[in-house]
Amino acid sequence: MDRKFGSNFMVGLAAGLYPFLHYYNGNFDLADSWVQFFFLFGICLVLPHILMAISPFVFKLKFLRKFEKYRRTAVNLILFFGLIGLLIFLFKKKALAVTLLGAGLLSFVVYKQLAKIVILQLLLAVLSVFTLVPKLLFMSSYTDEWTAQADAISETVFKTHPNIYLIQPDGYSSFKHLKAPPYNAPDTTFQVTLENSGFTLYNDFRSNYYSTLTSNASMFAMKHHYYDNTYRGNLKTYGAQDVVVGEDNVAVQILKKNGYKSHLLTDNSYFLVNRKNSMFEYCNVPQEQVLLWDTGGISGIDIAADFEKLLETTSDSHNFFFIEKTVPSHIMYGEGASLGIPAERERYFERLKMADEWLTALLTQIEAHDKNALVIIAADHGGYVGLSYVKEVETRKLTEEETVSVFNSLLAIKWPHGEAPAYLDLDSNVNLFRNVFAYLGEKPSLLENLEPDTSYLPLYQGSKAIFYECINDAYQVVYKPLDE
Repeated sequence: MDRKFGSNFMVGLAAGLYPFLHYYNGNFDLADSWVQFFFLFGICLVLPHILMAISPFVFKLKFLRKFEKYRRTAVNLILFFGLIGLLIFLFKKKALAVTLLGAGLLSFVVYKQLAKIVILQLLLAVLSVFTLVPKLLFMSSYTDEWTAQADAISETVFKTHPNIYLIQPDGYSSFKHLKAPPYNAPDTTFQVTLENSGFTLYNDFRSNYYSTLTSNASMFAMKHHYYDNTYRGNLKTYGAQDVVVGEDNVAVQILKKNGYKSHLLTDNSYFLVNRKNSMFEYCNVPQEQVLLWDTGGISGIDIAADFEKLLETTSDSHNFFFIEKTVPSHIMYGEGASLGIPAERERYFERLKMADEWLTALLTQIEAHDKNALVIIAADHGGYVGLSYVKEVETRKLTEEETVSVFNSLLAIKWPHGEAPAYLDLDSNVNLFRNVFAYLGEKPSLLENLEPDTSYLPLYQGSKAIFYECINDAYQVVYKPLDE
């Protein structure tokens, strides 16, 4: 009996151990909460043993008795391939069902090889341990000390308290660069719309980092992290959600000290997957709609409709809204999905038109509700037009034109009462909030501790990336190794 139990235990363990370890290998940056750990532990390391324990009773059913000899192999393979399909390849329902069916049918062919299958699965798990350990060490050494400020900005007392709307259209390039190569935009009429609405455009604005998480982390922390939070082996950024929506969001901390309520509106689970949202009192995405193991767009979410309802219930002042939508986004991420430079450019402009329509509707809502708000449209990075695919930045040094395409980004601000402060220094995301707080607190001295307006990119050399300062403080493309 003990030997049989041990055999069943190994069959169940082998089915889920590799998917569990492999998932953490690739997603340690997004799956660092206890709720995710217990969920993954449950489906990978508890569920297999439960199914192994009840399967003998199920197979006593009359029509299943003749399949008893395939039972343990079937349970093992269905779980193994099912978990890989769900957690690693992120299969949808139909693809997952086909995978489960295929695994079940395969058990009829290989049931005599179960011992070898179990040994192979355990060997894969052992290999995963070796690659996971360095990542766990990186996670354990991470500290949020980089978010510490050089002065007492956290004690800033605002003199005025307008509602603040920070709208982030993902990947929206600045109008200046949209008109120039490699964009050569066919239509920039939205620029006229903004100017006629009283917005000030900051034409040479750029992001400091090339991805949404790395860029937003530095923006809300008002500090450079210099990729100290990014694992060089796979460029996964750790702790970024804590800085964007969690307790390390320095900018929202300061807003709260000044009596602001914070509201997050998005149609994506990118900031929410690991349940770190503690800084925003309202979020339009119900947490139960966010998967524990995957990020992406949330079906059924309408930011404009959610925003309209929120405006009807909020107070007249002291509100901060962070509104993020993945349009126009950027060119395709991987080489395999790219349609080539010309086609990717055309697709970008199709999405840019969608972004313009969405922004126009959103601004109309704000104008109808709030005449003297502080409205900030700030993209997280550029659109990458001129490259074949996003990950190309990791494989070769970009040209000056390509580098600027990655980082140039839209910043347009409608200041309360139409008064654009002349003393501000708005050149990059990392200094956005420090400038805003200098304005609201009527405290220009805060600008004495601006971060450098430098931009950074990773470039693989072998199996690990080297981080480069690719744009200096004067907006010159330099490609200087960060470690120097």
